[in-house]
Amino acid sequence: MIKNSLKYCIGYFCFLGIFAFVIPSVADVVYLQNTAGNTCDTIPAYKHLGLSCVSVSHLCNSLGIEWQWDRFSERFELTDGDITVSLIQNNNFYQVNDSVFQLPYPPVRSGGNLYLSAGDAVTVFSRLTGRSIAWSESKRQITVTEKDVVETAPEKVEEPVVSTVKPDTIVKPVAEEKTAAPEIVSVPDVKEPKQEIKTVVIDPGHGGRDPGAIGPNGVKEKDVVLAIGLALRDELRKRKDLRIFMTRSTDKFIPLKKRTEFANEKKADIFISVHANSISGSKKRKSYTKGYKIYFLSQAKNEDDKLAAMIENSVIELEEDTEKGDYLQQILTDMANNEFLTESQDISILIVESFAKTLTKIKKLHTGVGQANFWVLNGAYMPSVLVEACFISNPGEEKLLTNKKFQKKLGVAISDAVIQFKDKYEAGL
Repeated sequence: MIKNSLKYCIGYFCFLGIFAFVIPSVADVVYLQNTAGNTCDTIPAYKHLGLSCVSVSHLCNSLGIEWQWDRFSERFELTDGDITVSLIQNNNFYQVNDSVFQLPYPPVRSGGNLYLSAGDAVTVFSRLTGRSIAWSESKRQITVTEKDVVETAPEKVEEPVVSTVKPDTIVKPVAEEKTAAPEIVSVPDVKEPKQEIKTVVIDPGHGGRDPGAIGPNGVKEKDVVLAIGLALRDELRKRKDLRIFMTRSTDKFIPLKKRTEFANEKKADIFISVHANSISGSKKRKSYTKGYKIYFLSQAKNEDDKLAAMIENSVIELEEDTEKGDYLQQILTDMANNEFLTESQDISILIVESFAKTLTKIKKLHTGVGQANFWVLNGAYMPSVLVEACFISNPGEEKLLTNKKFQKKLGVAISDAVIQFKDKYEAGL
């Protein structure tokens, strides 16, 4: 009898523990004031990294927005009319239709719900719905008003800053805000000449004794990325105002350190490293995982991006000690302060948008943009990106990578993005 009672008690408290984990505390909520529907709801919330985070699905339900969750890809899609927003768990980048944006903090999952910081939720839901939305930390309240409502300036109150996003305003984020230099009265305001983009270095990954990833049918990454790199070179050479260099144009092994050294020696304005992605695991997992992704150099924000960097960085094991030098020390540098971080992010987004327009047979992986510490990009003193064209471990995409027409399309798509970046940058991007 005592044994059964003990078992019952343990089971009961285990149930309470699970229930408490799945459902956030009732006291831990924010209030949603919807002036359009004259309603006030409570939204589950919890503290994460000192921020008030709100449940995305509960916000959708309160605002009448359709949503769906794909647990395999960890993608959360919100749809309102003809606008769809895609959020990826633990990924700072999100997608609004075909455009890609970045959040300061990634969505996180807790107790069966996906959460966004309240400030980020304001940004995302304003872009999705076109409504004016504001967040007040002191009131723990999100206020939603009708579309196109012009609000009078609020009275000044003694409370923390209220973040507000106006409807129909989509501005691409930058990695960090630059502080304006102090004004010096005695020196006239002279504009610096705009830097022209004249030189592009293309870096086909791997080569020689390093085959890179190998597909299920034996296709080697080093061969297909060289073909793509040559196709990109041919496209960019059509522009008379550009000088194009390649780190390798044959099946040759080049240490990672030498690739960025080459780009620096040529005084490159853009550095593009071309690769094909790969994933291990079951045949089903390899068949399911596909798509392109463009990376810039920064600290990885999720495990997928860390894994991609680990795979590409593993070539260091094939290098001689004399080739490695002090390169392993360099990769410990905090790249968040890299002066080319914003430009690298910008060109990454432009390549993703160009791929979406040009390529019809492959889709983007997650939002198509990622960040991680790729050693081949480390030490490049110019905007630099790493293109993972698609998954060579996927049988269908492995076959595509060997297709000459597809290789040319990839070259055209990357070239178009480079030209677009050049035009915008020189115009004062």
